[in-house]
Amino acid sequence: MNQREITAAIYCRLSRDDGGDTESNSIGTQRDMLQEYAQNQGFLVYNEYVDDGWSGTNFERPSFKRLVEDIEAGFIGAVLVKDLSRLGRNNALVAYYTEMFFPDNSVRLIALNDSIDTGKGDNEIMAFKSVINEYYARDISKKIRSSRRIQAIKGEYYGAFAPYGYIKNPDNRRKLIVDEEAAEVVRTMFNMAADGLGTYQIARRLTEARILVPSAYKFQKYGQKEHKFDENFPYDWNQATVRNFLISRIYLGTVVSHKQSTKSFKNKKMVRHPVSDWIAVENMHEGIIDPDQFERVQRQMTFKNRENSMKKLNLFAGILTCADCGSRLNFHASTQSKGKEGRFLCNRYRHSNMSATERKCTIHSVAYRTMYDLTLDRLNSVISANLTEDEVVERIGRNRAADNLAEKKLAKMRQRENELRTIIRKIVEQNALGDITPTTFADLYGGYKAEQDSLYAKIRAMEQETAAEDRDRGNARKFLEAVRKYTVARELTREMLLDLIETIIVHEATGDSRKRTREQVIDFHYRFAGKLD
Repeated sequence: MNQREITAAIYCRLSRDDGGDTESNSIGTQRDMLQEYAQNQGFLVYNEYVDDGWSGTNFERPSFKRLVEDIEAGFIGAVLVKDLSRLGRNNALVAYYTEMFFPDNSVRLIALNDSIDTGKGDNEIMAFKSVINEYYARDISKKIRSSRRIQAIKGEYYGAFAPYGYIKNPDNRRKLIVDEEAAEVVRTMFNMAADGLGTYQIARRLTEARILVPSAYKFQKYGQKEHKFDENFPYDWNQATVRNFLISRIYLGTVVSHKQSTKSFKNKKMVRHPVSDWIAVENMHEGIIDPDQFERVQRQMTFKNRENSMKKLNLFAGILTCADCGSRLNFHASTQSKGKEGRFLCNRYRHSNMSATERKCTIHSVAYRTMYDLTLDRLNSVISANLTEDEVVERIGRNRAADNLAEKKLAKMRQRENELRTIIRKIVEQNALGDITPTTFADLYGGYKAEQDSLYAKIRAMEQETAAEDRDRGNARKFLEAVRKYTVARELTREMLLDLIETIIVHEATGDSRKRTREQVIDFHYRFAGKLD
């Protein structure tokens, strides 16, 4: 027997996919057991390889890769593990290493607790053990996903660190409380955004004010190293960070979860879920930002309000919409228009290279000055009308669609809720009668129960939304609150537009302007109130 044959590597691994068996599988326990075995059997330990916190489904573990390199270099003749699950819980890759890689490199695998020793043969049980180990990882993954989903439905915050502006409640780590010093910075960012500043400008102002970036602030105040930061530039804010804060609903008191998940229990690559699948629970902690200000900032960020070619800011950026194709109307510099201040054209028409007969839309042209004067007149009319709440409610009610899509969606959700009740009852009965195994019962019950809990939360939320009269009155109140912030104005401002108008629909003109028969319909849709008569 040459020395390589008795030169062994000790490999230890532990992660959350080991479930509740962490004490018996601890790194210290594995090391002691393998060291004792190596000494008793006369093995020379070449090195110890430890992957603590690495899933057995992932074979890109740093210490395991180092082990493979040392095997390929010819330093190791035997690999010692506590049991086969320490090597891994991916059946296909375990089979590759045990049936191909180790034999090809003349390496003997010994799994103590499984009584596996490839140097002695009779290892038929190994294939079955590997399948069971993978199933165990799959089962643990399902339970973790189900648990996380229930946490999300409850609105519990389970991030490793609290978001900037908050700290974790010491009495309940799943709840957030305001960190007033950082919260004031968040309020400053939102105030600047509401005033029309872009993310780059906000970042520069924070830098100039020498306000610590979030990672530096948390490290300095709490000793947390959440992300790396350049210690030479602890005040260097970037616009991506600012933007992430400005769109985060966490500052409204809302916990948003289920944004992403891994592809599978084997593939740990994160996949982003569509917004419709996110789970949002409101009023879970104290909000930092007023909902109205938050909404205004979101609208402000949906478009870029840069100076146009005539060196003017476009007050109507993102507000004008084509009545026929739904595209935005873009500004076009023109000295031929009324007031020589340019005009707006349908975006699909303007950027089309097709002939006139093949264009997908028409021009929908309206002069900037015409749009400005008409909008100022409409808003002043609304401001001076002194509408009552009842009058606004009555006008909103006229515009409510007879075919309420939300009601249809709610009916389908209630139908599914009834189906789930029946399914869960049958599963419980089958389990009580012994018709299904406890494992099958746990899998089925956990999945359907999580769906039922999620559906219940959505139904309750939608029931509140579909209370039409209450909703109309609430919208009327919000609309009047916005209107009463203003008095009759001589000039139109961007703030006034964003506060009072949702969108302006521009129709194609008819007639001939040269014959003074040109007519054009322009519909104003107000925030919260819609199209008022």
